[in-house]
Amino acid sequence: MIDLPDPHQISRALDRAGLRYVEDLRPNLPDQLSRWLIALRASTRNLTAIRDPEQAIERHVIEPLRGRHRLIAADLPVPHGPLIDVGSGNGAPGLPFALCEPERPATLLDSRVGSLSFLQAIVQQLGASWIAIHDERAERAGHGPLRERFALALSRAAAPPATALELTIPFLQVGGIAMIWTGPLDPGVTTQINAVANVLGAEATPLDPPHDIAVFTKVRPSNPNHPRPWPQIRRRPLSEVAR
Repeated sequence: MIDLPDPHQISRALDRAGLRYVEDLRPNLPDQLSRWLIALRASTRNLTAIRDPEQAIERHVIEPLRGRHRLIAADLPVPHGPLIDVGSGNGAPGLPFALCEPERPATLLDSRVGSLSFLQAIVQQLGASWIAIHDERAERAGHGPLRERFALALSRAAAPPATALELTIPFLQVGGIAMIWTGPLDPGVTTQINAVANVLGAEATPLDPPHDIAVFTKVRPSNPNHPRPWPQIRRRPLSEVAR
C-alpha cells in the first residue's frame, strides 16, 4: 500500500509549524493540499523527487506557508492586489499561497508542457477559479500585459537569485513585494543581489532570521529593457552587470 499525504497529516504538520490558524480560516485547505500532493505524486511528469509524504508536506506546503507567515508577521504593507508565481513548476510556492487567499487573484507562470498540463488539471480539480495558468517564458511575459500588474511575486528554485530577481521584479507594480526562496546566502552574495534589485527598481526588505528568503519592495518602475532576452541573461547575469 502506497503511503499518501492525507488531510490529517497536513493538519498535524500545520499545527506543529504554528500555522493552525491558516486551517481555522480555510477549513477545506488540508483537503485541497492533500489532493494536490496526491496528484503530484501520481504525475508522470517528474515534477518532484520527494516520495515520502511527510517530506512532501514539509517541502511543498509548510515551507511556502511558513514564508507567508513570516511576511505577514513582518507587517509589511503588501498591496491588496494579484499574486504571481514565476516558474511555478509543480505549483509551490504559489498554489499554497493562493489557496489561502481566494480573494487574491493568482497567476502560476510556466512554459514547460509538463508543468502546464499538471497545473491546469489540478486547478480545475480543486475548483480554484481565482487561479490562472499562464503559458509563457518569464523573460517574454515580463514585457507583455502581465508587466507591473502584481502586488506579490514569488519564485522558488526557478533560477539563481540574481536571475530570479530579473525575471520577477518587472511583474510588480510599484509598492509590490518579491519573495525569492534562496536558501542561506553568504554576505557577498547578499550584497550582490541587493545591487541587482536596485538596478531593477527594488530595495531589500529583510525578514527576521533565518535568512533563507530574499524579500524586496519595488520602489520605482523597472527599466524597460528588463528582463533581457534569455541568451543575454544566460551569457551575462545581471549580478555581473550590477558590479
